[in-house]
Amino acid sequence: MNRMKCFSRWAMAIVAVGLALGWSPASRAEGNASETAAAQPAPAAPAATQPAAAQPTSDQRLEELEKQMALLEQEIASLKAESAAAAAVPAAAPSSAPSRAEDAKISLAGLLGNVTLSGFGDVYYSYDNNHPFNNQAGLRSFEAPTNGFNFNMAELILDKAPDAMSPDGRLGYHIAAGYGYAAKIIDSTDNTGFGSGFAFPPSPFGSIAGSNFFLKEAYLSYLAPVGKGLTVTVGKFVTPMGAEVIESGSNWNYSRGLLFDYAIPFFHFGASAKYAFSPKVALTGFLVNGWNNTIINHTPGNVFTGSIIGASSGLTYGASLSVTPTMKWSITENYFAGPVLGAFSESTGASISDWKQISDTVISYTPNSKWAFTINGDYGFGPRFYSSCDSAVVRPQVIFTCDPPSPAVDWWGVAGYAKYTLSPKTNFAVRYEYYDDPWGYTGLVFGDRGRAQEVTGTYSYNLTSGLLVRGEYRYDFASDRIFDQSISNEKSVKEQNTATISFVYSFSSANAK
Repeated sequence: MNRMKCFSRWAMAIVAVGLALGWSPASRAEGNASETAAAQPAPAAPAATQPAAAQPTSDQRLEELEKQMALLEQEIASLKAESAAAAAVPAAAPSSAPSRAEDAKISLAGLLGNVTLSGFGDVYYSYDNNHPFNNQAGLRSFEAPTNGFNFNMAELILDKAPDAMSPDGRLGYHIAAGYGYAAKIIDSTDNTGFGSGFAFPPSPFGSIAGSNFFLKEAYLSYLAPVGKGLTVTVGKFVTPMGAEVIESGSNWNYSRGLLFDYAIPFFHFGASAKYAFSPKVALTGFLVNGWNNTIINHTPGNVFTGSIIGASSGLTYGASLSVTPTMKWSITENYFAGPVLGAFSESTGASISDWKQISDTVISYTPNSKWAFTINGDYGFGPRFYSSCDSAVVRPQVIFTCDPPSPAVDWWGVAGYAKYTLSPKTNFAVRYEYYDDPWGYTGLVFGDRGRAQEVTGTYSYNLTSGLLVRGEYRYDFASDRIFDQSISNEKSVKEQNTATISFVYSFSSANAK
């Protein structure tokens, strides 16, 4: 109602101003015409037609109109002030309400600031057509338990990336802790000799005697003000080698491949320094305790308790070169080399070491938004087998002699990946691998030659933003009969078929609202 009244008064004022402006020129014209007529002689007129002496002149009317215009201008100014005050009252309430709501709203991301809390949980069900009597599928690491539901792993990650904007922000940290069967596998490889070669029994996962809890990563990172930025990291971190990672949700396939399980380590403990020459080229140097070694341990073992022969006997050196020439291509080349224990004398403590070396290459190509391809190749070489060793103390030194060693061992493999994105929620990926470990150095020992292949197809569907559901079929085949069957059928076979459905739920405070 107030707005309607204001509008009516505005309209009347505008009409009045228009009339005043229109009348003013006419009055002035009339005055001029009267003066001209007065200067000329006029005929006599009847008294009834003569203007009255009291009638106002044109100047007087103009002066009156100007006064009315001044009053109208004052009225218009008053109307503007009233309209502004009326409009300000309802506008203030809505603008203040959201402000109070925003002030009262507290989010996890706001509480953590530049620290990110994330994690995931991983559960799966698998079926093995061989029905192994121990329900352990062959050539598997984290997904070995089969023919039932299994809890793979849960993990929590606390991360603060170093920031160059402030001196205090240059220091960052990363802590990742997990629990589950996969954690037990990783923990069992730490400093036991298993998985480093020459272990007994030859298996990359040993007796799986580790804890279900593990500290996957714990390191500090400092962004030094050197050139474009030098990132120095100290602590425990996952290996840069390979096309796959420990977290299943970050891989194209659910099960980990042969190269991930056998050819490369899971983690390192030591230091690294990374320098990015440009957004396309970065180089990282490593100085670590070897492969899957938190510490370098020279404690002797034996074939009954597990030998450390093949474990790191000194610092391992490494380098990683990452090149991204275009948005479609990326290439990473890793090279690590360091001494490993080849023979050890319990009586004198003497030892012989050889160098273990590995080259790891990952090439990725993404031609468009639908297709993506990756090739991963590994070649390791260097250590030798020693046998019939003896030692004697010949002061001031220890004489350690062995029969002639074997030639340097080697192992190699290649993996190819392809992924097709059907929609933003779903994709299909395939993987093929060939792995050759002729000396059984990495644990792939059977028959006269360790050789295995596998083909995997995985369908992934994001049921929600946090829940990833996957269905997978995998076919493994080897050069010898290595896949166990049930007790009722005691023979082993050369091939294995498995089907898996998995559920991986992940979250991050960065996505919390």
